[in-house]
Amino acid sequence: MAAKLTLPSMLNYTRSIIPSNGVFFYREGEQEQPITVYQQTVRGTIANYNNVYKNEKQDDKELAKLLDPANANIQRIDVCYLPDAVDTFYLRFSVTFAAHSLAAGACNEPEYAKALGQFAQSYKDKGGYDELAGRYLQNILNGRWLWRNRYAAEKSVTLIYEGQTLTFAMASALEEDYSALVGYSALRAAVAGALSGERGVLRLQVLASGVLGFGQEVYPSQEFVEGKKDKTLASVKVGDLRQAAMHSQKIGNAIRTIDDWHARAADYGKIAVEPYGVVAQRAEAVRLPNSKNDLYSYLKDLEGLTERVATAKAGALPAEAHYVMACLVRGGVYSGGKKEK
Repeated sequence: MAAKLTLPSMLNYTRSIIPSNGVFFYREGEQEQPITVYQQTVRGTIANYNNVYKNEKQDDKELAKLLDPANANIQRIDVCYLPDAVDTFYLRFSVTFAAHSLAAGACNEPEYAKALGQFAQSYKDKGGYDELAGRYLQNILNGRWLWRNRYAAEKSVTLIYEGQTLTFAMASALEEDYSALVGYSALRAAVAGALSGERGVLRLQVLASGVLGFGQEVYPSQEFVEGKKDKTLASVKVGDLRQAAMHSQKIGNAIRTIDDWHARAADYGKIAVEPYGVVAQRAEAVRLPNSKNDLYSYLKDLEGLTERVATAKAGALPAEAHYVMACLVRGGVYSGGKKEK
């Protein structure tokens, strides 16, 4: 049995998938026009729990006063809609795939860095990057990165790379199989080659479109503004206008939503690749240390994992190998405790 390793006190990986921010626009003839974010004042009623239930001894008169429609909840919020005569939105971003997972960006333990390199080489030799490439590409083609805008009809996605333009109809099902489509196999091989270092970096331009309906709401990313409760939407300045935007972090999160190797896959399906398998929508982590299926547990058993990869048949790698490599592709700081003097 391989010995357990001590994690280096300095260990990080550079991201291998680098998306840009996305921008929303519509078309007016041959011209692109920004879909804009603007402010709107809304008058709502009191609806939250804490304001009403903060004192359960309140009598009916106090509650009636609190819930009186005259005591309106006035908010000034950002909104984003298509123009009245427009029913179709476009969202564009670019993404770069690189081979940064082959070696740590920084590691203060040479022997551990060597072990990481051996794991990556074994994974590459057994064709592991092809599996990851297929999963990442599926999430680009299925429009998972559209988030709430994905309910649109007649969706399509266009990919431009190295002089080629490929357009795919976007299926309603997230798990749609695109492998039979013209151009898919070459594109998947290009993504796998970029991640594994078999070729140079791959840069894709990605454009999605969908029909929402005339004047319907569009859903950009939402900003967190410290000390501000009102809703603020992501945007970029275009002259005096605010063009609606999708954060690169949100696009990246969607692309790396490939982890169905966890124990709760029957309940949650694919989740974003994270060291502890955090499912933000459920406020739950599905890869806890006591289950020994979190990233750090596998990194401590790196030599054993490498042995399992080396002895596996190509195309039949252990699930934990795909998960660990997906974390390295994700990038981040994976250091252990402080180094003892």
